[in-house]
Amino acid sequence: MRVNDFMRREGLLTVSPDTRVIDAVKAMYERGVGSVLIVGPDGRLEGIFTERDLVRLVATGGDLEGRIGDYMTRNPAVVRPEDPLPLAASKMVEGGFRHLPVVDNTGRLVGLLSDKDVLRAILASGAWP
Repeated sequence: MRVNDFMRREGLLTVSPDTRVIDAVKAMYERGVGSVLIVGPDGRLEGIFTERDLVRLVATGGDLEGRIGDYMTRNPAVVRPEDPLPLAASKMVEGGFRHLPVVDNTGRLVGLLSDKDVLRAILASGAWP
């Protein structure tokens, strides 16, 4: 089982670093997702902004009208499509992540793997009694 077999490629929520936090959060709510991926004009991943980042921003008095690039998690942990799924699951558990961006060898965003995707893979494998 590889990341490529279970990652989501379609419908990823992406924004530029200059997007206002409030606009990104509204888009997260409307799409029913827990993260937004921040990409540069070249398609390379620059960061991730999650529900946890939003909680931290509000708790510390951050500016919802500010740039998401100022509040995103920079250089997030990532996986590659060809990585074994257990490696991705291990990164998620060790880092306490619910979302892992999937990038190609040039750092371009190609997908997203969530904790739900990993659970679906486990259930589909028949490894669960």
